[in-house]
Amino acid sequence: MNPALNRARRGALILGMVCIGSIVSYHLWFNKPLLESIYWTVITVAGVGYSQTPEPDLGAARQFHSIIVIVVGMVSMAYTLAMFIQAIVEGQIDRALGANRMIKRIEKLENHVIICGFGRVGQNLSHRLARHNVPFVIVDPSAECLVEAKSHKYLTIEGLATEEDVLLSAGIVRARTIVISVSSDAESVFLTLTARNMNPLIHILARGEHPQTEKKLLQAGANEVILPAVIGAERMAEKIVNPTTAESFQFSDHHSGLNAELDEFRFTAESPFVGQTIGVAEAKFQAMIVALRRATGESLFNPEDDEVFCDGDAVVVMGPEADLEQFYESCVAPRLEPALA
Repeated sequence: MNPALNRARRGALILGMVCIGSIVSYHLWFNKPLLESIYWTVITVAGVGYSQTPEPDLGAARQFHSIIVIVVGMVSMAYTLAMFIQAIVEGQIDRALGANRMIKRIEKLENHVIICGFGRVGQNLSHRLARHNVPFVIVDPSAECLVEAKSHKYLTIEGLATEEDVLLSAGIVRARTIVISVSSDAESVFLTLTARNMNPLIHILARGEHPQTEKKLLQAGANEVILPAVIGAERMAEKIVNPTTAESFQFSDHHSGLNAELDEFRFTAESPFVGQTIGVAEAKFQAMIVALRRATGESLFNPEDDEVFCDGDAVVVMGPEADLEQFYESCVAPRLEPALA
C-alpha cells in the first residue's frame, strides 16, 4: 500500500479518536445531551465557529477544552486530507512513470517474443519463458488479465494485437517470434496476416481451436500451428493405449516418475565448454545430452562421448530442472571477462 495512504489512515484514526473523546467529555464532563455533544464537536472540529449567544456558565475549563479540540481536530483533519491527496497524486505519478519505464524497456528489446493473449495458454507460456530468461512482451486488451502479468514484473501492452500500432509498440519489427494465442480462430488468421505483412522474417507460432483452421493459418503465413485440443486428445489416448510409456516419457510434468525435463541450449564462442567433449560435460552433472545439432545443420541423436562442442552447436539435454540450470550456467553461459583493476 502507498505510504502516504497509510499515513492518511493513521491521521483519520487520530481524528476519529479526537471526535469520540470530545463527544464523551461534552456529554459526561459538562452534562450536555448526547446530540448536543455531537453538535458542538462537529462545529468545533470543522472550524465553523460559534454563532450562538455565549452561555453564562461557560467556564475556563470548557474554554480550554474547546481550544484543545479545535487545535488537535484541525491539525488531524488537515494532515489526513493532505496525506489522502498525496496518495492520489503519487499513485497517478507512479503509474505514469511505470508506464514510461515499461515503454523504454520494450523499445530496447531485440530478438524477443511477443505473446498475443494472456489467457491460460499465454500465462503458462509466459511463466516458462521467464524461467528460461527469454525476453518477451505480452499484448492483451484486458486490463484485468494484465494485472497478474504485472505482478510478475512482465512487460505488457494493453491493446488489441490486431492493430498495427499495438504491434509496433511491442517491437514486432525487432522480434524473432510472435505467439498468437487468442481464443478466436478468425482473429488468429487476421493477426497472422498482419504480423507476416509487418515482419516477413518473424517466426509465427499460432494457436488454433479447430483442426480445419490449421490450413488457413499456414496459408496466412504461420510457420507452425498448435492445436491444443488435438494435442490433449493425443496425450489422453496415449495414456489409455500405452500408459507406462506415456508416464515414463512425460518429461515436462513435475509429477512424472522420472522427474526430468528436456531443454535446448546453444553454444556461443564465449561458452566455456566450446572445444570440450560431451563426456566431460555429462560427467559433471546429472544431465544427459540426447541430441546434438551442429551449426552446419547435421543432427546427431544420442551422440558419442567424444563429440566436441563447437561454436553455434545446439544440444538437447534431459535431466532434473536444477541440473539443467547448472549445466547452462557452467557449460553454455558466456564467460564473464575479469574486470580491470
